[in-house]
Amino acid sequence: MNGRRKLLKQLATAIPAWTLVKNGSASGKAPAGAQDFSSQGTGAPINDVRETVDGIECAKDDTRLRIRFVTDQIVRVTATRNPAWSRAASLMRADIRGKPGALRRSGDSKTITLHSSAMAVKLNRMTGAIAFLGKDGMPLLEESNASPRAFEQVAVVKSVPDPATMKRVVTVDGERQVAGAYVQKKDRDGWKATARFTFRDSEALYGLGFDETDDLNLRGKTKRLYQHNLRVAIPFVVSTRGYGLLFDSYSVLTFADGKDGASVTSDVVDDLDYYFVLGPSMDGAIAGYRRLTGAATMLPKWAFGYIQSKERYATQDELIETTRQFRDRKIPLDVIVQDWNYWAPERWGSFVPDAARYPDIAAMVKSVRDLNARVMISIWPNPSPLDPPGKLLKDSGYTLAGTEYVDFFQPKAGKMYFDNAWKYLGRHGIDAWWCDSTEPAVADWGGGTRPGNADEVNIAGLAKLIDAQYLNAYALVDSQSLYRNWRKAAPGKRLVNLTRSGYAGSQAAGAVVWTGDIWAKWSVLAQQVAALQSYSASGNPYVTFDIGAFFVRRGKEWFWNGDYDAGVADLGYRELYTRWLQFGAFLPMFRSHGTDTPREPWRFGEPGTPFYDAILQAIQLRYRLLPHIYSQAGLVHLKGASFIRPVAFGFPDDPRTHDLKTQMLFGDGLMISPVLTPMYYGIHSVPMEGVARTREVYLPKGTWIDFWTGQTHTGGQAITVDAPISHMPVHVRAGSLVPLGSAMQYSSEIADAPVELRIYPGADGEYTWYEDAGDGWGYERGEYALTALRWDDAARKLTIGRRQGSYPGMKKTRRLRVVVVNSADGHGAGSAGKPAGLAVYDGRAMTVDAVAL
Repeated sequence: MNGRRKLLKQLATAIPAWTLVKNGSASGKAPAGAQDFSSQGTGAPINDVRETVDGIECAKDDTRLRIRFVTDQIVRVTATRNPAWSRAASLMRADIRGKPGALRRSGDSKTITLHSSAMAVKLNRMTGAIAFLGKDGMPLLEESNASPRAFEQVAVVKSVPDPATMKRVVTVDGERQVAGAYVQKKDRDGWKATARFTFRDSEALYGLGFDETDDLNLRGKTKRLYQHNLRVAIPFVVSTRGYGLLFDSYSVLTFADGKDGASVTSDVVDDLDYYFVLGPSMDGAIAGYRRLTGAATMLPKWAFGYIQSKERYATQDELIETTRQFRDRKIPLDVIVQDWNYWAPERWGSFVPDAARYPDIAAMVKSVRDLNARVMISIWPNPSPLDPPGKLLKDSGYTLAGTEYVDFFQPKAGKMYFDNAWKYLGRHGIDAWWCDSTEPAVADWGGGTRPGNADEVNIAGLAKLIDAQYLNAYALVDSQSLYRNWRKAAPGKRLVNLTRSGYAGSQAAGAVVWTGDIWAKWSVLAQQVAALQSYSASGNPYVTFDIGAFFVRRGKEWFWNGDYDAGVADLGYRELYTRWLQFGAFLPMFRSHGTDTPREPWRFGEPGTPFYDAILQAIQLRYRLLPHIYSQAGLVHLKGASFIRPVAFGFPDDPRTHDLKTQMLFGDGLMISPVLTPMYYGIHSVPMEGVARTREVYLPKGTWIDFWTGQTHTGGQAITVDAPISHMPVHVRAGSLVPLGSAMQYSSEIADAPVELRIYPGADGEYTWYEDAGDGWGYERGEYALTALRWDDAARKLTIGRRQGSYPGMKKTRRLRVVVVNSADGHGAGSAGKPAGLAVYDGRAMTVDAVAL
């Protein structure tokens, strides 16, 4: 962290606005004597090689090259045209305990090879190209031999707003202060750097965050990576060949893959800097990414319950009354959300609540807590200067480019921002933060038609505010600032930070990213299924969306593009919302939110009607699944696991999984197949006739069991399954063990609830059950318990291992109802009728015999 602070201090010299220009000229003209470094060339072979304890350094033509083993399975490659290596600290990197083992070196006049205990790296002396080899010596990834890397000199230009042109404009997000003109001057030189690779025809690639497309497999795609309301850039990809690539770069990047090879280009860097991460599985590559960028923090257990939000509750009384309605109607709930505009009129982003509508935040929070729920509140990075916090930040020089956006690259700015958020909100008991608009600017967010050159418009808009070399890092330093200051102010409470943007490393700062202000269409729901998988495959596990979409109606702006002008009164929207929520129950954060129409479950019908009952069942199922979900959260933190996995993660050798966009794995064994087309009603409540209420599901090799019926299916084929409005298809891989809890109204309602352990027979299986106190940071000190469970399918026996570890408040005994699932029992959202065995587990190893079933 000291290195990060050093860099932040270096950046703290007031970054009003930045852009970059090729070849060192703000006009775009090449200055006298400028060289064109557009291609590497072959040139002279590499002869002088300096060996280091962890790798080698050498030079190829005008480029310095360094190869270092970070661990036995992670290799860092850096290259530069500068006379010295950059000393700037990484914003994304975490400290890694341990070092690689001793390296073995081999080679001849053509190559140099470095061998660790797990892999090897081969350098071509003639071309400077690097090949990454598995333990068996077979190539996994190769840089392009023709031209492995390229550099082009650029000038970073500083843009300062003209004070005479400052004005306030009204947008759909509220009032913004903007400059009509900027004065530009060159600040320094940098490099546009490209790394080129050759991928195998048969491999698939995933990651890079998400964007507005439904792209999952990145092969053959070109992506311009920058932050936007509808996209999040993460510079990491993972391959079905079991490796990942992480680029330590914060500028705009371009990924391009085509018939002539692939490339990753950073618009401005000091050094080209990337990591090869050997899995050797896809999940192992994700775990390696977390080693590099930090383990994901644990959310409190209540954050995995149902979260109700909308745009917006207008008074504290309405917020409290809505919470009370959930309790009176017996609908489970853990968090209620206060969206924006709790401040006084024309005070956009202020921390100061409007006294007329929110007279007592502490009393509001207490009333919600008395109903056994929590409060999340929206905060923005642009506090109004019309109130004291925003004025203080602006007068202190802690905002970007003459705007009201806080400059989180300055630690003192972040602390002042948090201190005021704490003073007016946090100290009154706010449980969770919703950090909105953390891109922070979206230049094309307006008008009836989106610009055809939206990428250029948006990048230019961000470059007016942020140094081009750090243009993608705003949300990262925002999250890091909140994390750092929250832990000082509330040392006994875990951080929940729902934010609209993120980057590599955000997961280590408690960030949960959501996919932005999407609109209500069936096609968007389908796109979101792919986007969530893409983000998770980028290494960051916590992601969610607005259940039901943010925009429901059709408005004047291009993005206000929903299909349902009647909102919740349209039965077509009720069906879409129900399907959205059913899928949302299998995300890390389960949250309903949006504008245009109400979102509470009772708005979708009365008890006994199909949409209401389906919504209620999905929420109830979420609560039954909490032991399984929370256990997975423990593995996400400890082992670098994921909640959401593209199906290819479990079946990388099956080509049919490589671009399977409409299904995903939850954890290891649950195949989630959301319903993505209407079956009951069209727009304007028009009934649909002759539509099959089924969907096709592809089941990879193995045995799969229908969660709802207990029916067994042989994998390696696509099957057609029922998909009534009551539920969406879920299949469980044979050998899976899934702990289910009791039906509850909130996550901590029954502290010692018995656990129904469902065993899906047909294969041997293992499961690691994680438990801790549910809040606080004790888990970082080892305050948690792990219990290993093993199912022997042939012997029909369950072995429960000795409990490892403990935590404050741990229950010494656990009541288990062991259920072997079949078509007669143990399926669906309800409790099983006949357990195979009843056990009281006291932490000692034991065996449950299920041979009778």
